[in-house]
Amino acid sequence: AKFKDYGDPNKLLTADERALLERDLKIYHEQFVKEVAENRNLLVEQVTKLADGSSMPGALALENKLIDSLGDQETARAWFAEQLKLSLEEVIFCE
Repeated sequence: AKFKDYGDPNKLLTADERALLERDLKIYHEQFVKEVAENRNLLVEQVTKLADGSSMPGALALENKLIDSLGDQETARAWFAEQLKLSLEEVIFCE
């Protein structure tokens, strides 16, 4: 098959292979933007402007309604414990 080894790190991508990867990435990106917009109750156009691949500090993500709050690992542990009706000690993160 024409594309069977297009992920091989030991060879350069052909133009057709690059086009295939770019096509797929565009599809994944559009689906991601759509799902973020839907789940955060934002317009697709708003999320599209933000979804440029750059990093975003937490304060900016909060301002743009991409997250609900800021916190640290213990804040997250407390949130999970509350949601799952567990004690703090029962919430264990993989490290």
